[in-house]
Amino acid sequence: MNRLKSTRIIFVSFVLFVLLVLSAHAHAQEKKNLRIVFVSLSWNNQLPYRIAIAKGFFKDQGLSVEQIFVRGGPTAIAALVSGNVEFGSIGGAQAPIRGNARGLDLHILASLSNYTNYTLLGSKETRSIEELRGKIIGVTGAGAFSDFAIRIFLKRHNMDPDRDVTLRAIGGTALRAVALERGIIAAAPFTAEDTIRLIDKGFPLIVNLNEALRIPQSILVSRGEMLQKYPETSKRFLKAMILGMQVAKHNKKEAIQIGVASGLPGEPDLINRSYDLFSPGYAADLSVAQDGIQIMLDEDIRAGLVDKKFTLDRVINDRILKQAQQELKAEGKLR
Repeated sequence: MNRLKSTRIIFVSFVLFVLLVLSAHAHAQEKKNLRIVFVSLSWNNQLPYRIAIAKGFFKDQGLSVEQIFVRGGPTAIAALVSGNVEFGSIGGAQAPIRGNARGLDLHILASLSNYTNYTLLGSKETRSIEELRGKIIGVTGAGAFSDFAIRIFLKRHNMDPDRDVTLRAIGGTALRAVALERGIIAAAPFTAEDTIRLIDKGFPLIVNLNEALRIPQSILVSRGEMLQKYPETSKRFLKAMILGMQVAKHNKKEAIQIGVASGLPGEPDLINRSYDLFSPGYAADLSVAQDGIQIMLDEDIRAGLVDKKFTLDRVINDRILKQAQQELKAEGKLR
């Protein structure tokens, strides 16, 4: 009996040892150096990340992060798919939806903003939604997110974007501002900082879509392979981002101070006022507004860009996000 008991003890000890070794090996396999691609250097897009860096939230999670800036969603998607970066902050869910539908390993894991990061400004003769009828609204380009957002907004206000107004591709922010000032267009969407500059020139704010249009624009994307192979790393990354967002969303003074100290540009008064425009759209715990992304998917299905059998669970993977949220709540760090 003693011999049998000793054998069992040795066997159990061996099993425990193997489990410890495997656990240590799995932990060692987790990534510590991450690259995040951004397509915008605007305040609303950068602020939670800059705060997470400045306050050491990534460092506390055992992570070192490098920011990579590229122009345009397609370039960011290419960087993600190729494996050159681990995570990406991009504007709008169309790219990951369409990419996933074509077989690319792209997944939405969190959202920085669950609202559209635009305002709609009118010309000095166009001050309300109803006054847009029969007039020209400038957008970045046909099929761009600004075009999509304005179409949805108009439909919700009983206006047909193809009959009641003319949507004209104008180009980037500077071109839209010039077109508005010269009276070429009656309205156009703008970011918060540009909105303040134009308001000061006398152009009226028709609506702040950061409060009025619940369609996520700033989302976090990764590869399914990354989430599956490095779940702990992904969770730690999201925990740091959530903590950065908590400050960005709930502590205006500190958030702006950190943004300025980190090099984000802008005059103090402009920053202070633009923050009040974009911060209402922030997703406090990075939860994804699936109802808003469903609208985008429905539009793509209607346009024949995505198969009608495509469902959100193919592209949204927020399982690790929920784990990060639960841990932060248990630690008393999430409101």
